[in-house]
Amino acid sequence: MVYIHGGSYMEGTGNMIDGSILASYGNVIVITLNYRVGVLGFLSTGDQAAKGNYGLLDQIQALRWVSENIAFFGGDPRRITVFGSGIGASCVSLLTLSHHSEGLFQRAIIQSGSALSSWAVNYQPVKYTSLLADKVGCNVLDTVDMVDCLRQKSAKELVEQDIQPARYHVAFGPVIDGDVIPDDPEILMEQGEFLNYDIMLGVNQGEGLKFVEGVVDPEDGVSGTDFDYSVSNFVDNLYGYPEGKDTLRETIKFMYTDWADRDNPETRRKTLVALFTDHQWVEPSVVTADLHARYGSPTYFYAFYHHCQSLMKPAWSDAAHGDEVPYVFGVPMVGPTDLFPCNFSKNDVMLSAVVMTYWTNFAKTGDPNKPVPQDTKFIHTKANRFEEVAWSKYNPRDQLYLHIGLKPRVRDHYRATKVAFWKHLVPHLYNLHDMFHYTSTTTKVPPPDTTHSSHITRRPNGKTWSTKRPAISPAHSNENAQGSWNGDQDAGPLLVENPRDYSTELSVTIAVGASLLFLNVLAFAALYYRKDKRRQEPLRQPSPQRGAGAPELGAAPEEELAALQLGPTHHECEAGPPHDTLRLTALPDYTLTLRRSPDDIPLMTPNTITMIPNSLVQTLHPYNTFAAGFNSTGLPHSHSTTRV
Repeated sequence: MVYIHGGSYMEGTGNMIDGSILASYGNVIVITLNYRVGVLGFLSTGDQAAKGNYGLLDQIQALRWVSENIAFFGGDPRRITVFGSGIGASCVSLLTLSHHSEGLFQRAIIQSGSALSSWAVNYQPVKYTSLLADKVGCNVLDTVDMVDCLRQKSAKELVEQDIQPARYHVAFGPVIDGDVIPDDPEILMEQGEFLNYDIMLGVNQGEGLKFVEGVVDPEDGVSGTDFDYSVSNFVDNLYGYPEGKDTLRETIKFMYTDWADRDNPETRRKTLVALFTDHQWVEPSVVTADLHARYGSPTYFYAFYHHCQSLMKPAWSDAAHGDEVPYVFGVPMVGPTDLFPCNFSKNDVMLSAVVMTYWTNFAKTGDPNKPVPQDTKFIHTKANRFEEVAWSKYNPRDQLYLHIGLKPRVRDHYRATKVAFWKHLVPHLYNLHDMFHYTSTTTKVPPPDTTHSSHITRRPNGKTWSTKRPAISPAHSNENAQGSWNGDQDAGPLLVENPRDYSTELSVTIAVGASLLFLNVLAFAALYYRKDKRRQEPLRQPSPQRGAGAPELGAAPEEELAALQLGPTHHECEAGPPHDTLRLTALPDYTLTLRRSPDDIPLMTPNTITMIPNSLVQTLHPYNTFAAGFNSTGLPHSHSTTRV
């Protein structure tokens, strides 16, 4: 088991970790290593003059030595596991994506970090190299001459320069050089570059504590003003485009406001910690797990919910960044140290034994549940709760993970809502800004950073990286350069097409839509009118005046059917008043329907029709040639609503 230390790529040493307890308890070989950090390990000009990633190359060379020689120490070169926490975890994640480390290890444990975190990769190496060159008097335009000048300076002079990165980023760290890291880590993950490794990864409950400790009076909670400032500062540093960030800021504030207790400063402090934890650790780790497990590669995910009692941390804090490290290395079994000054209890000792068993099991077999079962009876006489828990594999559908704490359990979909917010909604808001930016005819576009020699590509989460994509043409560069921009912020999205005005197309679309709507209204009114007429038709069936005797032989079968529906079963009916002698109606006239619908014939008042013109007698009932009582099966039924 090879441990890579953290330290923001600026400090740290493998010597500060004692791996003897883990090695003894888990029956494994534990190796810690050193690598170049800061300016000496990660300075880069973005080109061949100084490609960077020297610290990663140190780690790769150490792994190569281990792979070639570990057998002489009783180790197995086919079962090498690399693990680390924080920046060390980011290094482990990056090593799984580099072809330089292929075959040097088989498994990886990534604790509280990922290559997808904003601080994992330096996407603006030229910016910070230029700042360093300015401070030591090597500010020349040619990168080769700049590097030659820097080589003339002493290591002490270079290391002592204070180069402050933007918040949530690093000044000197791994860069995408096209070699050690051939492309953006997320692209490499999507391409499956790390599927040959078994991976176990996870996060701690309150990773974002260190970003909240700087807020005014965190012991008394966080005021509304401080909360608003923290969110605004967060958006400015990570999503630095000048337009649209107000919407993003308000959306983030909405998502991380406990509306049931919105005015409580302590609740506000808790949600602020959750904001930083979710964005900087949880979402990158879950995305990494999803990409690794989607093709069935062995993946295990955990959430660490326990921390030791220490005067170095506020009482209100949860398991913060790095709080799992002492349990991984068995520190509670020997007591507090200078690095971990905690008051360890029996529960801490038991949990440390559990964690070491999981970690070493995974290193041996790729499964944290075997070969050694959970057993801490040497600490407690009764069995611990982990003996009844089986850590299930992670997959993108179920997203099962192990809750590591005094009450362990397997759960699913760790902080799924917040992960979806950062993974899907925030990039969507950013893309909406780009869309409005594109369609607008008045919006100015910020130019690219002219201090960078490499081409810059914008990620939805605000990061930029050097790529092999073709450069923007000079015409577009000159056009974009007219927009106002603050040089301290990241370059905004670049346009490669001219915006166009869609007002004409919009007007035509609206006109066509309105016309169709009007036609639909007319059709609906006509159908409603016809339906109403049909409902009243049985009440208006014509009844030629006749005596009290039997119906005349010329009576239509339709009239007989109407009489059966509305009156007695016999065909006799009383004579109506004089003005009811005849009423024009719309019987099924198949010749008229070729020209107009029968229901379209207007009804007239009884006293307006006194007789039928001879010209209409034959056309009104062309089918009524049957004797009374004869029912033609060729005629439509009286209930029929058939129309031709």
